[in-house]
Amino acid sequence: AGGRYRHKKDTYLAPIDPNFGGCGRTITDENGYYFFRTVKPGAYPWRNWVNNW
Repeated sequence: AGGRYRHKKDTYLAPIDPNFGGCGRTITDENGYYFFRTVKPGAYPWRNWVNNW
């Protein structure tokens, strides 16, 4: 929720969400159909510099 990832190089001050591990799973029906429900991520809290992507 705060824009922080579980990565050793992420030093942003926002707390890590204990309910999100960065992965998920899906189940198909008998025909192989599936869908994903997700949220659109927010903006990152820093400027874009030459080597940021």
